[in-house]
Amino acid sequence: MIRLAVLTIILLASGSAFAGERISGTNHYVLHEEIWPAPNMTYWRQDNIGTFSVKEGPLDPGFVRCIGAGFGGPTGVRGEGICIFGSGDDTFTWAWRRHKEGPNTWQVIDATGKYEGMTGRGKAFTRATSQGLKLPHRITDWEGEIEVRK
Repeated sequence: MIRLAVLTIILLASGSAFAGERISGTNHYVLHEEIWPAPNMTYWRQDNIGTFSVKEGPLDPGFVRCIGAGFGGPTGVRGEGICIFGSGDDTFTWAWRRHKEGPNTWQVIDATGKYEGMTGRGKAFTRATSQGLKLPHRITDWEGEIEVRK
């Protein structure tokens, strides 16, 4: 019984040592999207460049580029791509997926410099806006958990 209690404490302590850190933030970029219509669907691709801000977590704000493609139709929009955050030696890259229903999802697939060893995943909510702006913009609010291990 004592061994079980000690093992449980060790497992709980080691689990908390590797627990992810909560993050949240927002990407802002000029919308650069191309759309090709077809019967009952469209094909789209995007290459949006802008900045990101951080509301919560250990990330530094900076530049972001999100690239992707997918299909849209009567049943919804789906697609996938990547977002590259930061510049120079300190970057991290997320693979993202747009689902027909529910929020977008993302997962860390690469990181360099001070972010090397980063892992994590989360969800994102994207919208387009152009009110008071000369060009349409896309805004993505994201949240999740990451770990940076060196």
